[in-house]
Amino acid sequence: MSKTTIAFIFGGIVFVVCSIIIYWAIKKITKFYQKKYRPKIATSFKCFDGHIVRSKGELVIDNHLHRLGIDHEYENTIKVRGNSIKYDWYLPKSKTYIEYWGFHGKDYMKRKEEKLVLYRKGKLNLISIEDIMLKDIYSNLEKELNKFIKLKKISQEKKHCPNCGTELDHRF
Repeated sequence: MSKTTIAFIFGGIVFVVCSIIIYWAIKKITKFYQKKYRPKIATSFKCFDGHIVRSKGELVIDNHLHRLGIDHEYENTIKVRGNSIKYDWYLPKSKTYIEYWGFHGKDYMKRKEEKLVLYRKGKLNLISIEDIMLKDIYSNLEKELNKFIKLKKISQEKKHCPNCGTELDHRF
């Protein structure tokens, strides 16, 4: 074997070994950054009635529907004029849909407009809950529900501290 052939083979081995080391280093760095930036918050929440929802806003709404004694279905898909809509809640007794618009962004807003058009074309009862309405969600939701349902008055329950469970006085 000539010196050129040996140098060529040795160079190939060095190239393969270096490639493996670089690949391993890139995998380690990628894995480190994926672990570092994983969300450390809950991405699903369990409601009183057992539904698993995707946000705290949906949790509050679903729990209030349960508290009001309103039968409701969470997240399913319907067809309206050949297009699929994945709704947030459906109230079967009043044939009403509830959508919670809790996100923002170009793609989300485009889908929101598409869904609103489909609800109008299908002449479906729709209650739209905007994120700002969470500020006083109980009053706002009840006001919207009263457009389609006759609500029973809920007796004012005693309020308790969410942390320690002690009863709160009239200030809360």
